[in-house]
Amino acid sequence: MKELLQLEKDFQRGRLLVIVAFACSFLISITAVVLAFKYSNDFSKRIYLVNRGEAIEVTCGDVTDNRPAEARHHVSRFHELFFNVSPDPKSIDDNMKKALFLCDESAKKLHDNLSEQNFYREMIQGNVTQRVKIDSVLTDLRIYPYRTITYATLIQERATAISERQLITQTYLVDINRSDNSPNGFLMRDFQILTSKIVRERSK
Repeated sequence: MKELLQLEKDFQRGRLLVIVAFACSFLISITAVVLAFKYSNDFSKRIYLVNRGEAIEVTCGDVTDNRPAEARHHVSRFHELFFNVSPDPKSIDDNMKKALFLCDESAKKLHDNLSEQNFYREMIQGNVTQRVKIDSVLTDLRIYPYRTITYATLIQERATAISERQLITQTYLVDINRSDNSPNGFLMRDFQILTSKIVRERSK
């Protein structure tokens, strides 16, 4: 009887060992498949560029990974082109042409209004330079089109004085195809100036 009981225990122990071994093998197999898939996926993102006989490894990623930074760069670049003014008509025209590729007709209307108010003529005749300093660009990419608020400082320098003007603007970003004129793949819509007021003036 003892021998039968011992045989039964040995049989149960052997069955348990088989089950444990099978479970371990199954877990190892699943882990190996997952790691292999991950490695294969990571490897497929690697690109090798050959530069003068030397191979350089680069890694590609999702185009949306860097979208917030691209949005900030797009808006900042527009402000630099639109608001940086030197007393040179050709420079103003060249910058404006580039800026209008980044925004819709709202920027053109603002430019035309400034021209009608003789803003650019006075800047040229007075030999005044204006530059924009971007303080921050806040973009909400959760809701489309993407609302963007820009806080900046306009610095106008004359022969005898320097003035600083607080500038707050608002626009909405929409996605477009990337091109040489819009490398970030954005277009600004409904651009408007919310605040533009002098905060400091000083003599040279």
